[in-house]
Order: sequence, then C-alpha cells, then structure tokens
Amino acid sequence: MKSRRLRISRIQPESRCQYPPLHLPVPLPFLRLQGRWLDQAGFAIGAQVRVQVMPGRLVLEVIETERTVEHDVQRARQSTAG
Repeated sequence: MKSRRLRISRIQPESRCQYPPLHLPVPLPFLRLQGRWLDQAGFAIGAQVRVQVMPGRLVLEVIETERTVEHDVQRARQSTAG
C-alpha cells in the first residue's frame, strides 16, 4: 500500500464558560483521516482502533472484533464475485 501525505490542521475548542473567557482557548492540533484507502487497509466503519503514540510517530491498529472480521469476509466475497 502506498504512503499518504497529510497536513496537521488546527481546531479552536469552544470555551465552556457562559461568560467571555479571560483568555482565548489554545488551538489544538487536528488530523483528519478519511477515504476508501482506510477501508482497503482494513479500517472498516465502526471498527475500534488502538493508537500508539510516540514522539513524531502515530501507529494505528484495528482492534479485531467479530464485527470487523465479518466485514472482512463480506469484502472478500464481493471482490471475488465482482
């Protein structure tokens, strides 16, 4: 599978105060992953994912569940039938 190049964005969290805060909330780093390539890599909709965090590196792994195994079987059937 080929590598992807993404950009880290920022998200501005909303203040939970009812009154104007004294300081603006600090922006947070934000990374959106989306696309068919996720499904092709085994990241089915609804799958649970484990994220290992290391300096400068994130590792995403699908946590195998009955639902994701069933999805893999259905996907394999579709690829051989079509």
